[in-house]
Amino acid sequence: MNPEDKIRAVVDSCADCDICRSLMDSTCLLFPELYRLYDKEMETGKKITLEELENLVNLCNFCAICPCPNIRADITMAKTAFMDRDGLKYSIRIIEDVARIGSMCGAFPQVANFFLQNKPISSLFKKVAGIHQRRIFPRIPGENFPKWVRRKRLNTGPEKTPLRKVAFFAGCTGKYFFPEVPKATVEIFQYNGIDVYYPEQQCCGMPTLLEGDRKLTLQFAGFNIDRLFEAVKDGYDIVCSCPTCGYMLKEVLKEGAYYSSEYQKAVGADAFYMKIPTKIRASNPSGNNFVLLKKSMYKGILKDAGYFSSINPQKRILVAENTYDLGEYLRNLHLSGELKNTFSPITEHIAYYPPCHLREQEIGRPYMDLLGLIPGMSLESIEGDFHCCGMGGIMGFKREFHKTSIKMGSRLIGKIKDISPEWIVTDCLSCRLQFTQLTPYRIFHPVEILKKSYATSGAL
Repeated sequence: MNPEDKIRAVVDSCADCDICRSLMDSTCLLFPELYRLYDKEMETGKKITLEELENLVNLCNFCAICPCPNIRADITMAKTAFMDRDGLKYSIRIIEDVARIGSMCGAFPQVANFFLQNKPISSLFKKVAGIHQRRIFPRIPGENFPKWVRRKRLNTGPEKTPLRKVAFFAGCTGKYFFPEVPKATVEIFQYNGIDVYYPEQQCCGMPTLLEGDRKLTLQFAGFNIDRLFEAVKDGYDIVCSCPTCGYMLKEVLKEGAYYSSEYQKAVGADAFYMKIPTKIRASNPSGNNFVLLKKSMYKGILKDAGYFSSINPQKRILVAENTYDLGEYLRNLHLSGELKNTFSPITEHIAYYPPCHLREQEIGRPYMDLLGLIPGMSLESIEGDFHCCGMGGIMGFKREFHKTSIKMGSRLIGKIKDISPEWIVTDCLSCRLQFTQLTPYRIFHPVEILKKSYATSGAL
């Protein structure tokens, strides 16, 4: 199926359903345009053009707010098919590999900051890279997280066997642009007696997936799965401080893996029934953890044939089932009595924004529970599921997407300004970039606030 037919099938499916006509009208870009094109086609009799179909897929920033994962996957596959056929723009090749940009800038941070803050040079770079002239670059830190890791020898594994040990997946934006976030994560874990190991890792693959770069996405995913799989076998829990990375490792990469012949054989499925786990974490499933589906009905439909099916399904499952969001992991420690409660008061008025990819992990809002442990804090959470900052990772940097990005985030920004906080707290560093662009407030990751409260008590 060519890419135009793939996205056309999405248009027909969604128009027939119509649920997202009102559900997605306030935040999403794709669905309002999809219905506008479809309505115009019905009214005029003129088919949606091939160019309009291609433009449609470029409106999706994979925020995952839409209720149908199969539609989301089909849009991604259509975008990828366009890129496979037509190739990626040079400007996308420049900005899609966030880790490469970060490591290059981090090699000579003072020089990089000079060029990025110098208006004529920065303007020229933005023009070549297709970045909007008004988009603000973050400052390059003097020491990025990978350098700090090597200095602290966190990339070697534990010298003794601790009670708990974590393989930390830091995320590109944190590693290279906001290293204070992964540093705070490590320090809080160590203070709570948890050994931290930083395995060799590449980008989670979300930015390249979003741009339709199949080859690089699979390269990143395969690299990470192999190394994280070995970490899990060695007894590590995988923890992500970035909700997008967590969403990729927990949900996106494992799509279809439970339907694979390898998994079905491993769980003892017979010739008549497929065994599908009913729980996300089913590492040691008993018979009660499965739903049985007749192979005669479902085998042709439910199969491991998605984007990441070329990567070993058993490895994808083991990594997914042993990956935790940082807030989720710390809350679990608190509930089991393993998190030290030596928090000192913080009295600032804080607005907390739970990002899109945290919601998709279906773990609630763990940071609201954790921040609630800090005495004196005035904390308000942005309520409602249909709020997106509009940044969409590297999409928010693009010249043609900038205006739309700002418009997408305007509703959320209005909510924040209504709260009138002293600080904004969010676990998504892409959102942090957008909030820096659009608000006057100081912005923190929740783990920075937890460290600050620990530190003021003399704990760190």
